[in-house]
Amino acid sequence: MFLNYYATPNVTDTSRKIASLTYETVAYGTETLVFLFLGIGIFAFEHPFKEMGIGLFLTTILNLNLSRFLNVRFCTWCANFTRSEESKIKPKTEFVIWFSGLRGAMAYALALSCVADFPSVG
Repeated sequence: MFLNYYATPNVTDTSRKIASLTYETVAYGTETLVFLFLGIGIFAFEHPFKEMGIGLFLTTILNLNLSRFLNVRFCTWCANFTRSEESKIKPKTEFVIWFSGLRGAMAYALALSCVADFPSVG
């Protein structure tokens, strides 16, 4: 983001498009590999389901929801710290972000608001 200010005038449109496509391709490929390894890991290894029990499952779900809540709360607090009263993210919206669990949607919404708040950085 900081280098964008200095690098943009020195990069041609063609180079910018190629770099963007390269970044998108690498991001898509690595995301695919992560989910591929996760999927293979479920079936490739012997998991001691009987020894783990339902308590571990319930504790995992509770911890994931708690960590998601803390993540959303902290990120919206950081975003609201510099915003005016009219543009702050409301608690109801925070709840929707937490409940849906869409971290990508939260990042996308924050990125859209940054583009509107900082048009020169873009």
